[in-house]
Order: sequence, then C-alpha cells, then structure tokens
Amino acid sequence: MGVLYSRAFSQQALLEAWEEVRDAAREDGRPNEEVERFEAHAAHSISDLAAELSDGTWRPSPVRRVDIPKSSGGTRRLGVPALVDRIVERALLAVLDPEIDPLLLPWSFAYRRGLGPRDAVDALTEARDSGASWVARADIEDCFDRIPQWEVMRRLREVVDDERVVHLIGMLLDRPVRGARTAVGDRGRGLHQGSVVSPLLSNLYLDVFDRAMLGSGWRVIRYGDDFAIPVSSRHEGEEALQAAGNELEALRLDLNTGKCRVVSFDEGVRFLGQTVTASTLGTAEMLSHPTETVVYVDRQGSVVRVRGDRLIVVDGEESLLRLNLRRIRQVVCFGRVGLTTTFLHRAAQRGIEVVLLTEQGTLGSRLTPPTTSDPSARRVQYRAAEDSAVARRFAAEFVDAKIDNMRVSLLRAARRRDDGEASEAAERLRAAGKRVADADTLDEVLGLEGSSSREYMRGLRRLLDPEWDFQGRQRRPPPDPVNAMLSYGYTLLCHEAIAALEAAGLDPMVGFLHQHRWGRPALALDLMEEFRPMTVDVAVWRVVSTGQVRPEQFTTEPDIGCRMGDDAKHTFLAAYEKRMLTLVSHRGTGRRVSYRIALSLQAKAVGKTLLNSDEPYRALRWK
Repeated sequence: MGVLYSRAFSQQALLEAWEEVRDAAREDGRPNEEVERFEAHAAHSISDLAAELSDGTWRPSPVRRVDIPKSSGGTRRLGVPALVDRIVERALLAVLDPEIDPLLLPWSFAYRRGLGPRDAVDALTEARDSGASWVARADIEDCFDRIPQWEVMRRLREVVDDERVVHLIGMLLDRPVRGARTAVGDRGRGLHQGSVVSPLLSNLYLDVFDRAMLGSGWRVIRYGDDFAIPVSSRHEGEEALQAAGNELEALRLDLNTGKCRVVSFDEGVRFLGQTVTASTLGTAEMLSHPTETVVYVDRQGSVVRVRGDRLIVVDGEESLLRLNLRRIRQVVCFGRVGLTTTFLHRAAQRGIEVVLLTEQGTLGSRLTPPTTSDPSARRVQYRAAEDSAVARRFAAEFVDAKIDNMRVSLLRAARRRDDGEASEAAERLRAAGKRVADADTLDEVLGLEGSSSREYMRGLRRLLDPEWDFQGRQRRPPPDPVNAMLSYGYTLLCHEAIAALEAAGLDPMVGFLHQHRWGRPALALDLMEEFRPMTVDVAVWRVVSTGQVRPEQFTTEPDIGCRMGDDAKHTFLAAYEKRMLTLVSHRGTGRRVSYRIALSLQAKAVGKTLLNSDEPYRALRWK
C-alpha cells in the first residue's frame, strides 16, 4: 500500500473526512436522511469502509445529476456523489492538496486555501500599478465538462508517487451520471462538478496552460476558468488572446469567444464581480517598484541572450525559457552560464540586475545598472551608523520583528503536530521579544537575537523527522540538507535585499545591527532579519514537510558540506519563488503586496526614517 493511500484511508483519516461531510451537510441546513442513517452507525461503517479500501474491493457509486440556477441565467449541472464517495473524496483531498498545491503558479487563485476572488483582483490591481494599462479578458468554454480525463491522469502520475491513489482517482473520474446518456464524443471527458477533488484536478491540468503562457511572456491571473492577462497595449492584448487560444487548443480546450475582449483600465476592467479602474492612488509609489519576476538559470553550458523584447535562455538548440524583459527584475545565474553582450547592454538599460553565483550558491559577482538615486540618504546613513542610539533603535526593531516572526513561523509549522514543546518555545520567544525594547546596548540586542534564533531552530528541529539529521543552524559548510537549503535561500534573499536597498538610495554595506566587515552587506543582512522566517524558512519547511524533497537528493563532500542535487535545487527554487510572490498585508501602504515588493517597501522605509527621525521604522510582522 502506498504512503499517501495509507495516510488517506486510515480509520482516523476517514473519520475526520466523515465529520467534514456531516458538518457541511448541517451548514447547508438540510441534513438529509442519508447523513442521519450513516451517523447512526458511523463507527461501524467507517471501519468497513477502511477495510474495503485497504483490500481494494471498494467501488464508487454513480453520481446524481442536479441542475442549479446560475445568477447569469440558465443552469449549472452538477454531478453530486453518494455520501460514502464524498467521504472518500474528502480523505483523498486531505493528502492530495498538500502535494499538488505547492506546484501551482502563484497567480492561480481559485479553490486554494487562503486565497479567493479578492486576492485575484488585488493581483490585477498590482499589475496595473506596475505599469499595465490594458487587460485581455477571457474564460474557457465549458471547462469542467471538457477537460480530458486521460490527460488529467497522465499529469497526476507525474506529480503523485502512489499508483493506488492515482487508480482510485481514475475510478472516481469514470463514474457515470445516474439517468444521463453520454454522447460518443464526450466519453473520457469532464470532471464532475460537485466532487471536492475536481477543482484541485482542474487546477493541476490548467497549470500547464498557466506555465505555457508564462513561458511566452504572459502572466495569467486565473480564477478557475476565468482569467485576465495584464498587457501594455490593445495590440499586445490581442496577441495574448491568440496565444491563449493556441495553448488551450493544445490542451483540447477552447476559449469562450463570446467573452474574449481587450479592455483598458481607463474603461474599467470587470473581473470576478469587481471593476478595476485606472486609479491614481498609490500609482507613483508602485511604479517605482521593480517588476517581480526573478529568472534563475542553472543549466550548465546554457546561454542567456535577447531577441526583440524577450529574454531567451538556450542550451544548444534547445530553448529553455522565453520571457518579456519588461517583467524581469533580476537574473540569477549559477555556475557556467553564458551571457551575451547584447543581453548585458539591454539588462543595464532596463534596470535588470544580474547576479553570478557558483553552482553551490556562493557569490561570484553582481552586475548592477547605473544608479540615479539621491545621495542624501546615504550621507545620513553613514552618520547614523556611527550614532549608537540610532543604531540601537534600528537594530531593536529588526530583531524584535524577527523574534515575533520566528514565533509565528514555529507555531504555524507545529499546528498539525499538536507539539506542546513548540508552544512552550513560542512563549519563550514572545518573552524574549518583550526584553528587546528594554535592551540598553547593541550587544544586548545581539545577545537576544542569537539566543532566540537558537531557541527557534531547536523548535524546528523537534518537528523534523530524524532522517533529516538537523541539529540546528550551522553555516560554513552546511552539514545537512536543511542547512544547505537555508544557506541557499538566505543567499538569494540577501541579493534581493541588496538590490532593494540600492534602489532606495542606501548603501547595503553599512548597517546598524550587523558589524561592518570588508565585503559584508551589513544593512542587507539587517533588512533580511524580519523576512527570513516568513520567506526562506517557510519555503524550506514546506518542501521538507510535504515530501517534495528527500534526504537522498543531497550529497555531502568534505570541504563543501551538504549540497542539493539538481532535482532538489529546482524544487526549492520554485518554492522560494512562490513564497516571494505570495501576498502579505503591508501596514505602511495599507495594501496586500508580494513579499518581494514588501522587501523594496521596507528598504524605502529605512531611508524615510533616516531622512525623518520623527517617522520611526516599522518592520514587517507576520500576523
């Protein structure tokens, strides 16, 4: 029996799934006889169901056809599963969602925990504020009814390493609709609307569309089958719709041509029940932010070049990536990667930073665009760094926020484990945070930061399986996979902090918390502190706790320490990038922005405080 299958269909997991199904029926206000009959013998029925699933004799029942009215007119046809099927589906969803959701691009907002229509509208608003003036709007014709089941199964096998789970999903997809006839051309197509696993499967299938469009330079903001593509002109919008139609055709789907249009923000873009217009509020501030995409190139021997307005990464005759230069903030190259002179000139013209790292992720060099910032902030920064009182205030805020964010990170990591020791550690972190404000010297602040970080890492160590051999934070060289990923992620975050500080007119080498050393980006390390638990640590925890990476994907060498293999590196980079693009409430602007933009905003906030001491620096805190 596969690991996922056994987790999904233990008696405890099935009991929890039954309770969710029962509670959902009660919320509907119509607890039916089927639910009441099952509840009368729930323990016995769950035991029988677990046995049938274990020995492979369980079979799903046909779904029941239900037509519900749509607000826009007409009806939506649902295929409602039988009660026992709904229990099985809930149990499946509990193990499949953590496996599949982290693989999806961050601009897919439907049917995902913690995301909703408001987040999709916010993403469109941010695209407007980042310079888009038009939007290509469309949806997919009869999406759920036309998705090819065999293609879903093929994609599922690529990401789910448990054949029994995949086989069971196949049986659920193949359920007939009671009393309905299936047209010959429709056999093997469609996901039952009414099944709780169908939305997840549709997202998995449409992620192929999202990635194909992104690879061609179009970012699709998608909510189910409804999507918006921010563009700079009507002509570009028409090109985007043409590209979308071609990609959907390759997936055996079609655009709903009656709803395809290209609309300007001046006219107002209707999306998910809201209208996004060309607002002047906050636009200048947001326009000054770098675009969000960071391109990572780690194929040894590949070459980065440009053609027209697009960055192209090639390896011999193979094209690895095509992306519009306008969407790129930074290009990070690992090891032996070639850069054409034309690309370097275009990167400088467009303000794109190029970071050259070794294969292991240590810094080689940075190629930065010419700076045009006002030097006033740097002059004040240099004086402030010599003022112990000013340095202590900045350092205290950086450290207090880091401790608070570590506390929240630890509690979130432990919430599925019911770990009492983690809760106690979180309370000790809370107490340490309170002592930071009373610290009289920078040394006291540094001491609290060090002891709290060790407490936090001990808490995470207790939550990790012993196979990871994580004994706490160790840097040079990293002795285990978790430390290898932490070091790798902190290097990436540090370079992003350096770029954000330089864009804000500050010197990343002169800080307040970290001591000045030759070649050490002290202020970048200061700024990173509040972000570490919310970004890199979360990315590492998720790929480890969900099994996306395994210890055997790492190697250890005497002088280098633990290294990620290519598969682990790609998985971690995807998780890190997804986290940096995750939206967070930013108190300073009153808006939801990505962590990447929040980093830039916090760098600017440091500069504002330096220029106006009456405006104290407020770090980003995790709620």
